[in-house]
Parts: sequence; structure tokens; C-alpha cells
Amino acid sequence: MRVRSGLIVLLSLCAVPADIGAGPTSTPHDFQTRASFALAVQTSQVLTPGTSRLETTSAFVTYTNEFFRGKTNALKVQFFTEPIGAEAQAKLLSQDDRDMRRGGYAALVLFLDDRDQLWQANLTYVIPGTTVVRTVASTRAELTKYFADYHFDRSRLRLKSKGTYHTPPDSKDEVLSLSWDADLNLRVFDQIKK
Repeated sequence: MRVRSGLIVLLSLCAVPADIGAGPTSTPHDFQTRASFALAVQTSQVLTPGTSRLETTSAFVTYTNEFFRGKTNALKVQFFTEPIGAEAQAKLLSQDDRDMRRGGYAALVLFLDDRDQLWQANLTYVIPGTTVVRTVASTRAELTKYFADYHFDRSRLRLKSKGTYHTPPDSKDEVLSLSWDADLNLRVFDQIKK
């Protein structure tokens, strides 16, 4: 009976995503950061023309391989308009972010190479009734311009990034701009699927 109980406890512990840095228990302060995002739609067949803004007060960072069928690792930085308490953290660790996204949220997905350097950045902007996802940096020049202040050491992500994505000049069906301004230094949680 002891062997079975020990095995169940061991398997349960293995199923919980870990903090890469394996530090002390998190507090809401560990997730505090301010970031702002703005969307300006001039022309679109899908989106309502106008401007909107999202001011966030917390962020949650995961190291993941959920994209491209696990073939690349990424840092997923989810920005929320509400503080992240213990209950929200538990839900986020189990990949349940529905409650936190209700009032709107943004996410930066930073795709990494084998040396944990950025090769692409995507931005998701969501407010009730509007969702926009764009690759905001993919060339060396864009990554250097928008993400020069980036450091990831497998336990924390330090990122200071400010920029604006514009639709290409030849775009006729959709003309929009998507801006961001983020400054964070946060713990990273490992959700890599082995």
C-alpha cells in the first residue's frame, strides 16, 4: 500500500508545471508590472474602425513548446488587467486563463532559438468583441529595434519593449496599427511538454 501511495504522490508532483527558477511561493507582487497596448483601426472588413486601449497591471510568463507542434520553444507573456492572486496563479499554471482574460488581455509570444535568443515576436490584443494577432517582429532589424533590452536566464525574463506594428502600405482591405509599451522583470514558469 505504501508503494502505491508513494507512486501516486510522485506522479502527482510530476504533473504540475514547475517554476524554472524553483524559488519561494509566489505572491501577487511577483506578477506586478505595468504595460499598455493600443489598437487603431482605420479600415477593416472585420474589425470596427476606431481606437481602443488596454492598460494592464500584471503579467504571467511561461516557457513553453505549445506552438508549431512542439518544434520550437517560446516565452509566452500574458498581460492582464487584474492582479494575479494565489487562485489565479493556480489556474494559470494549469493553463486555465479564462477568468483572467474576461476584461481584455494581451500576450507577447517570443519564439526562441536553441540559444534562447529571439527569432520572432507575435502580439495578441483582445478586448471584448475584438481580437487581433500579428507578428510584430521577425527580421533582425525589427528584433533589434523593438526587443534589444531582452534577457532570459531560464528563471526570469527581463524585457523592455516599445513599438508599433503597422499594416503594410499596400494593404487595401485592412489598415491598422498595434502599439505596445512593456517593461518587466518576472519569474518564468516551465510548461515545456516532454
